[in-house]
This record gives sequence, C-alpha cells and structure tokens, in this order.
Amino acid sequence: MNGLYNIQLNGRVVIMRFNAVILSLLAILILSSTAVAQGPDATVIVRQSTLNGFLDAVGPVSGKGNYNAAGMKGEYTWTVKNARIDLKPDKASFIADASVKVGPLAYGSVANGEVEIKYHQPTNRISVKVLTASFEVYTKVFGKKIHITDVDISKYYRPEFEFAGPQPVQPSVLVNLPGDQSKTVYITPVGQILKVEQSQIIVTSNLKFSDQAPK
Repeated sequence: MNGLYNIQLNGRVVIMRFNAVILSLLAILILSSTAVAQGPDATVIVRQSTLNGFLDAVGPVSGKGNYNAAGMKGEYTWTVKNARIDLKPDKASFIADASVKVGPLAYGSVANGEVEIKYHQPTNRISVKVLTASFEVYTKVFGKKIHITDVDISKYYRPEFEFAGPQPVQPSVLVNLPGDQSKTVYITPVGQILKVEQSQIIVTSNLKFSDQAPK
C-alpha cells in the first residue's frame, strides 16, 4: 500500500507542476493577445529604401556657375550623386555627395538638407518633401579657404513623394439583410498618428464602425 501511495503522490506532483506551466503559458498568451488587440486597426509603412530607390533613379545631377572672388574669376562645375534620405527617430534629413571643381582645385563635399514629412488627413496622403539641400563652393588662395557660394540643389529633388495613408477605400458598406432590407455601415478613421522611426515612416489609424452617418 505504501508503495502504491508514493507512486500516486509523485504522479500528482508531476501533474500539478505540468498544470502550473500550462497556466503560465496561457497567461502569457492572453496578455500578448490583449496587447495585439489594443494596437491600431490600420498601419501604413513607408521604408527609407523606397524613397532612396526613387533618388537612385534620378541619378547624378550636374551644374556649373561663374565666380569672382579674391580678385580671381573663373568657372566652377559640380556633380551631385548618391542622394539619399536618412530617417531616424523623429527626424528626416537629405544627404548627397558632391564633387566640385574650381579652376585647378577639385574636392569633394557633402550636401545636407532638411526633409518635411506630413500626413494630410482630408486627402489621406503621406507626403515627403525635400525642403533644403545645399553644399559650399570655395577656392583656396595660398592655402586660405575663400568662400564663393552655396549651391542649392533642393529644386532638383523638389517633387513630393506621396503615398496613400491608412484609410479604407470606401467610407461605407451596404449590407443586405433578409426581407429585402439593408443597412449601411459607416467607416470613420480616427486617431491617426504619424511617426518617423529608424529607416521608416509609420502612419497608424483606428477605424470606427457605426450604422449612423458621421456628422
């Protein structure tokens, strides 16, 4: 009898431990499901690589100009390549590599600029626009740097990137009911949020469903 009792007791301990593990896993799953359920109803992500793919297609941009500095006159030429948009948390910037030639002097420079990112709720559009982008043109006289001008290249990258936001295509859905009846369900996006994160733009929205037309 004692031997049989010990086996049953040990078996009960194992089962209790096993049940405790199952309960712990269920608690984790419930918490995870709750967290997911509380997330946004719709999300649109625009990746940095998408924006830079367009800039890659634009390719190198070249220009020239005349200068008169420190008693010297001449022509300068420049080429900008490897233009790219850099997305970081709450910040977007424009960067490009510039090659400049001023008379016999040739050097490399970096074009820096600002990028504006907006979400326009009435049109449901995410827009990305290069506001400023420039680099310095200079020469050297007896080793001293002489500033000539700043070249603004933002106009060459001025077209806005536009993407559709997280709103449904149709604002309402007609549902057919028995007895030749129907009901219209209206869909209203609420709580749209735009975030600039590392290497991506995220716009989220929740959806409100109602049988009453929005006011």
